[in-house]
Amino acid sequence: MTLQIPLSVPWPVWLTLGVLAVVWAVFAYVLQRRFLSRVVRASGVVEALKEERLQKIPICFPVIRFTTAAGAFMSVESHTTQSGIRIGQTVRILYDRRDPTNVEIDTFWSHWAMVIIASSFALILLFMAIGAFLGAHA
Repeated sequence: MTLQIPLSVPWPVWLTLGVLAVVWAVFAYVLQRRFLSRVVRASGVVEALKEERLQKIPICFPVIRFTTAAGAFMSVESHTTQSGIRIGQTVRILYDRRDPTNVEIDTFWSHWAMVIIASSFALILLFMAIGAFLGAHA
């Protein structure tokens, strides 16, 4: 199977999009590292699932009840989702010690999915820029 680079799109466009995706990946990485530098680990219980729709696909964000290190009881909707999560399930979470309403489920993918996606787009677009460049100068 060969990949056909559309020659109608000039290589500088692919390069610009690739560089923007690199910036996105770096920005996502820096934000995630900043978040991870100030989190506290805790256990929480899923008390509800808030359903939102992305196009026609339902996505459930868990509402998690937990106690902070300072002893405050919290009930917060997670910004991350996880497949197969159930009401009443105990989950490991990370919360921002400065803002306990900023909660993430403690999994590899919840931490790094956006960085991986952005990096993948960057690589694909940069390879397309190289292909279009070589195609235009062949």
